[in-house]
Amino acid sequence: MRRAPRPAPATESGFSLIELVISMLIAIEILIAAAIAFDIHNKVASVQVQITDLQQSMRVAQYDINRTLRTAGRGSLPFDLRPNADFDETAAIPAVSGIAIEVRNNVTGDARYVARGDNTSPQAIAGSDILTVRGCIAGTAYQIDPSTFEWDADDNGVGDSDAVLSIPDTSVAGLAQPLGPLVQEIQVYAAAPRGRMALVSPTALQVYAVADIVSMVVNGLAANPTSVDLTLDLDNASPINPVNLNAVGYDPTAPELSRMYPPEMTVALVCFLEEYRYYVREVAGDALTPLRPRLTRARFEPGTELPYLGQAQSFSLDLADGIFDVQVALGLDTDFTVNGFDATVPGSYNDDSDWIDVDDVIFEADPYDEAQNGDADDWLYNDTGDAVDAIQYTTHSFDDNAGNPVQVYFVRVSVAGRTARLDRSYQAPELDTRADGDWIEDHNLDANPGLNYNSGDALKHRRRVLQAIVDMRNV
Repeated sequence: MRRAPRPAPATESGFSLIELVISMLIAIEILIAAAIAFDIHNKVASVQVQITDLQQSMRVAQYDINRTLRTAGRGSLPFDLRPNADFDETAAIPAVSGIAIEVRNNVTGDARYVARGDNTSPQAIAGSDILTVRGCIAGTAYQIDPSTFEWDADDNGVGDSDAVLSIPDTSVAGLAQPLGPLVQEIQVYAAAPRGRMALVSPTALQVYAVADIVSMVVNGLAANPTSVDLTLDLDNASPINPVNLNAVGYDPTAPELSRMYPPEMTVALVCFLEEYRYYVREVAGDALTPLRPRLTRARFEPGTELPYLGQAQSFSLDLADGIFDVQVALGLDTDFTVNGFDATVPGSYNDDSDWIDVDDVIFEADPYDEAQNGDADDWLYNDTGDAVDAIQYTTHSFDDNAGNPVQVYFVRVSVAGRTARLDRSYQAPELDTRADGDWIEDHNLDANPGLNYNSGDALKHRRRVLQAIVDMRNV
């Protein structure tokens, strides 16, 4: 008789069907949770990468603009303004609104062309600003012996293509001044004019000239010359040349005419002039981002609307992606005081002999305080009520300083940027908390043409504003 088999111990039995189903459900839930967590993490990581890229773009934008601004005016170019000057492309010497610094505010229409009067040049985004900076930006300022400069070599009484000067590799003070970089700057030009030089008088920094380079003779090795002899044209049609200041709408009785070099002008300092314009332009995008804005730098022949070396690509060196607005405000030493624009109260630095009290403060009205008015302070282009033709931005009116030009002491640059890709689940908040609009300086993004970047899908991008204030070093 066979014995029935003993049942297996409980520890040796398998999973029941119910247990297996429950285990599979738990495993599936864990996998789903892991997938959701991975997807969320991936989206967060993607957003963080885009924000990091945006912040880097904005830092690059501010760094390049601020570095150039710190050398603005080098070569004695003045910092006073004529912000109401109208550009006339048909004029022999078109007007400019500033020499060392020029701002085209909230551009629209033909003013958007980076080269004024040239509708083949790139356009800035409507509503943004175009900032022009002139001066000896990157090159060396060379000290020369004033006796080596001759303004009229043929003695005909006109500085017409015959002024000569010699620049040695050692300054009058005995310091080395390498000439190789200057030679390289001039040699890239195939024909005259071969760039422009700023000439500074030893008698006063306010006395300067702008000269076209006609020809150059290099003495010694080209890479390390012992001296460079230049032939110059002082009689050029540049609006930044002081001999032409009256021709571009300056009052002939105003003190800036004293900058006009006299026939007997001597020269102690020379440098190679440069001009850059910063603007925001749009390029073609894709379905997710149809508009791709970016900060761009254009290089011009100084005091002209011509691209550097005559090359159209000089108009559009892209610096930073995602920048959709640049706004510039100028801090001037106007006659305004905290107590108001009152001709009986001193208001500018030069109205007294010290550096204290309200006249030595560049004051800005609080945009959130209705009792203050941004169109009556020391800042230009910070308020839509700023009257660019107001005398307070151009000429001092007080007795001790009357007639002297108002100077730019600070430039505030605001750069607005956005991430490269939109996020359908995101809605950007306003950049400004004022009730009457979404403002960056005097640009209201809640109104046309700023709405292109402040409505609809544009608000699906994360946005930032980076602001910097630059102290003008060469005022």
